[in-house]
Amino acid sequence: MKLLREYIRELLTERRGGTIHPKIYDMIVRADEKGYKVRAGNYSVVLIDSSDNIIAHLGWDDDPMYGPCLKAKHVTNASAEQAPGFGPLLYDVAIEVTGGLTPDRTTVSNAARDVWDYYYTARPDVKAIQLDDLTNYLTAEEEDNCEQLSAEEDSQNGGNWDDSVLSRKYVKQGRPVYNELRSRGMIA
Repeated sequence: MKLLREYIRELLTERRGGTIHPKIYDMIVRADEKGYKVRAGNYSVVLIDSSDNIIAHLGWDDDPMYGPCLKAKHVTNASAEQAPGFGPLLYDVAIEVTGGLTPDRTTVSNAARDVWDYYYTARPDVKAIQLDDLTNYLTAEEEDNCEQLSAEEDSQNGGNWDDSVLSRKYVKQGRPVYNELRSRGMIA
């Protein structure tokens, strides 16, 4: 039965013109069943309930003081305490609508680090692009330079900052999650 369910999920996501990770697809289905909607703006994506209350959010900026960072947006805050289990859905939408997202450049919670680790190790639909530091340690090009304080302080890394999942820009091809939400009438 589990194999059949996975096969159906795969067919549905392929039919909709993109790859949606099965766990994200399940989040979309659960959010739809609860009557939740997603609102994406210039600097945030939020999950709202049927009373239009924000129950989860993810914010970002593009502050140039962190470096060009290959034009990535930087996560600045995130919370899904009122909607446990839906944070990764917001990360996926944010990656799609920004064209590329990096972890916070100065500090990252353990829960957020786990999300980035999952993107790096278990999400073939998400591409991780290595960023350099502000001193051109890895490349001579300036456009990939990015503040690496959170990667340097990554205690779970155990190696150099450039081995950390926090030292990268994360991108996806297309907008399959956003398109699925839109096709379900879940974009507010």
